Amino acid sequence: MTRRYARLGSFFLTLAAGACAGTGQRAVQTAPMQSSTAAPGDQGDSTGALAVQREWWRAFVLADTTQLETYTAPAFSLTLSSGRMYDRAAMLVEAASHTTGSRLRAEWVEETVRFATPMVALVTSRVTETAGSTASTYRYLTVLERHGKGWRVTAAQSTRELAFTPRVPVTAAGSLADYAGRYRTPRGAALQVVVRDSALALIEPSGLESRMEPVGPGMFEFAHLLLSNGIVRFVFTRAATGQVTALSRLVNGEVTTFPRIR
Repeated sequence: MTRRYARLGSFFLTLAAGACAGTGQRAVQTAPMQSSTAAPGDQGDSTGALAVQREWWRAFVLADTTQLETYTAPAFSLTLSSGRMYDRAAMLVEAASHTTGSRLRAEWVEETVRFATPMVALVTSRVTETAGSTASTYRYLTVLERHGKGWRVTAAQSTRELAFTPRVPVTAAGSLADYAGRYRTPRGAALQVVVRDSALALIEPSGLESRMEPVGPGMFEFAHLLLSNGIVRFVFTRAATGQVTALSRLVNGEVTTFPRIR
């Protein structure tokens, strides 16, 4: 097993760089996720690999541990968007805790199957899960190994696509002029906030300027994704008098507060 995956190193890199390239792309609207005991078939071709990876992810979301045990290889690794990693036993425990899967609808798109060897298939897919008015899109990478006439999942990874917060009218964010000013960084430098075209702009000590768009009262978000930090949000703090006293940045689960310079 280890030697086989070592030989797949360059193939994985190529696959990650072009996860949505290649043939076999399709979009299928599924019914709401429901528990099922029907086997997807024992085909050894791309159709069988696609069916098994779909069934595996469905079972994981629905806490169907019986199906997971059927379609998961003994040597197994799962990495979720949170960064947490699970072996086979821990994955079954995690799956058993899921309680909301039956309310989800799933739309599978951009499915691609590639064979590293006749015994190893790699499936990339893009899935949008919808529950009510809330939708989240994920990219799945699933590695399957042939066991007898069928397939079992040996490794799986999910990556959640980042989505910007819905913008609000600038009037809902509060007076932009109130937020304009200078804010001290932990190292003693200054950030400058200025009004730009019905939004705000943050000017860093280096001179780099980034647009901040309103998402709520006193709340703003960068208009672009950062490669290392993803979505960056900001919240302005007011004193009891109504004056803006600080700017806080929320990124990667951490909050940094910059006091206003008077």
